[in-house]
Amino acid sequence: MGYLVLTRKYRPQNFDEVLGQPHVTKTLMSALKKGRVGHSYLFSGPRGVGKTSVARILAKAVNCKKGIVENPCNECENCKAVTNCSSVDVIEIDGASNRGIDEIRALREAVSYSPVQSTFKVYIIDEVHMLTKEAFNALLKTLEEPPSHIIFIFATTEPQKVPKTVLSRCQRFDFRVLSNKEIFEKLKKLVEVEKVKATDEALSLISSRADGAIRDAEGMLEQLISYSEGEINASDVRDVFGFIGNSLYLKLFNGIKNSEETGIIQGIEEIARKGYDLREFTSGWLKFLRGLLLCKLGIEDITSIDSEENLSELSKDVSTEFITAVLNLSVDLEKDIRLIPHSPVYLELAMLRMARIPNLRDINTLIKKISQDTAPLNNPQEKKGVIEEEKAIINKNNTNIKYTKNEKELWAAIMTKINGTSGKNFLKEFLKDAEPVAFEDNILRIKVPSTHKKHLDEDIHFLRGALKNETGKDIDIEIITYEQKIDTRLRDNSMVTKVKEIFNAEEFI
Repeated sequence: MGYLVLTRKYRPQNFDEVLGQPHVTKTLMSALKKGRVGHSYLFSGPRGVGKTSVARILAKAVNCKKGIVENPCNECENCKAVTNCSSVDVIEIDGASNRGIDEIRALREAVSYSPVQSTFKVYIIDEVHMLTKEAFNALLKTLEEPPSHIIFIFATTEPQKVPKTVLSRCQRFDFRVLSNKEIFEKLKKLVEVEKVKATDEALSLISSRADGAIRDAEGMLEQLISYSEGEINASDVRDVFGFIGNSLYLKLFNGIKNSEETGIIQGIEEIARKGYDLREFTSGWLKFLRGLLLCKLGIEDITSIDSEENLSELSKDVSTEFITAVLNLSVDLEKDIRLIPHSPVYLELAMLRMARIPNLRDINTLIKKISQDTAPLNNPQEKKGVIEEEKAIINKNNTNIKYTKNEKELWAAIMTKINGTSGKNFLKEFLKDAEPVAFEDNILRIKVPSTHKKHLDEDIHFLRGALKNETGKDIDIEIITYEQKIDTRLRDNSMVTKVKEIFNAEEFI
């Protein structure tokens, strides 16, 4: 036999060698020990976790020369034939290329014949979900009442596509994704047996990239053995498979945290310049954010492949809510980037949108703050009394008025000038609710509702300009705020009620 790649050379040959599926192997071994062999099995789970390998082991166990055994001996003629894929009684069929009704009809005719040299004739149909609806229907009767010498083993990565009528006729075993630790330990043994030198960091990177599939991990190790001339290290893994290090993720996250748009753009330009796949980037970005969130929550990340020191320091400067918000937008990014995998512009847009998160505030927090700060005046007389009281306080110890016009006369003149100009309609509207309080020591004090202050601050220079035109001097403006009384009739407004329900807002009026 010629050279065998690692995935074939180290394929499990008995149940004890199967990696990370004890719930499957233990059940099958117990059934074999008791002689309770079913006629149809469904193995479902992600790619590269051992579905077909377990199917072959089961085929050997029921056809071993020693009888139905818990584990095949791998020494008899029947076991060796299955291992070498030369057994005439163990037939492997690719469901993707043999999916039509004609192929299934041929299979139904073949199952009536007895096995040539084994106890059972075993049909292993891989990717069974690819069969057509008509093919499944043609198979139903055979599955329900199969000949005593027939065993069907179906393997699929998408069990939801298999008709329920077929599922109900099978014993179903769900294979799970392998952990990084399990894959790492298997790779560690492989490099020792193959006498290949590889650093733990390199094997950890491979384990992470495999996404729970040992077959993918073995394939990557095979490629790296061919690529590396000496010891396989982390840089070799990054060069061959285009890994993006945590340093770039840290740079981008800091850019988002500090709203540094330039840093974000530079980081994404680096991704484009180095030719990284954007889908790989977003996948790694999600893992980075998950690791950061776990670090913030004080939970050990067993999948981490880099030092957590940087994540620990970074997690101290951000809140759990902020990380969750970035992670939420990143999940949407990961979905969209599949449709436009070669668009750095879209990635830039998404990252810049994340950079706006630090400026956002929770609506319930804002409502509570408004509720705490709000002290509405009960009636116009009370409002007038407060204004007069504040006016008296302002005028105390400040009796030197430098101009002949009082505050009301000056304010009337200013409003005439501003209303006579074109534009600035928002400023005019906000000034309608303003009231002059005092005009002393080159300072004009005006009273405005607290909701207007922010808008007046933005256009205060226009008001100062009008004052200078009127008085010929630079006059400072001091804005005093008060809270407007809110019309309680809003409480019964249907629109307000709907808004409160949507935003889970608390009533404060």
